[in-house]
Amino acid sequence: MLSHANRIAIVMLALSFLCACGHPPAENSSNTDSQKLPFDRAPRSTGISPSQSLIPSATKLPEGTPIPIRLQSALSSASSHAGDTFNATIDEPVVIDGQTLIARGTPATGRVLEAKPSASSRGRSRESSLENSPEPGYLRIVLVSLKVGGRPVMIETSTIFAKGGTREGRNPAMGAASAASQKDKNKDRDKDIVFGIDRRLSFRLAQTVDLQQP
Repeated sequence: MLSHANRIAIVMLALSFLCACGHPPAENSSNTDSQKLPFDRAPRSTGISPSQSLIPSATKLPEGTPIPIRLQSALSSASSHAGDTFNATIDEPVVIDGQTLIARGTPATGRVLEAKPSASSRGRSRESSLENSPEPGYLRIVLVSLKVGGRPVMIETSTIFAKGGTREGRNPAMGAASAASQKDKNKDRDKDIVFGIDRRLSFRLAQTVDLQQP
């Protein structure tokens, strides 16, 4: 028969065994990772940071951005043709959110969309022009690219339409309302539009452009 001391020892061993069986196993590393909160996990390679869109892009020009240029080649409705290209440079730095994205002097290229010489340039006589509502020449031009970092960046801009027939700086007092002044006015209308070298023009982007485009 077991003594009182032996009985106590057996009961203690049994309790110890039960406690060991009821204790939950230690969590392994995989369980620990699965229980991490979303902001504790490493970002996925395909994920998008919520704050990324709040940071202004240092390479994008938004739609409507003014693009001021200075012509490096002359344009005339008398000699230009649709499809002709012309050279220019950026006349003022293009600054977005305090950052200069396009420096002054950056090369630019434009294209003539439409060109039509005046009636006189097409060989009509002066008398015929005066009698048949003389038609002035006109041009429609657009910018098509910038050279940024040594490589071309294609852009789409607003167009500029210019028509001959107005003489800037005319003095209204010159030539009273007479047949002679009307004749001079008709002569003025029968003109070609000419943009000389160093002429300043301003276009606007028709859509956003990424200066780092491939």
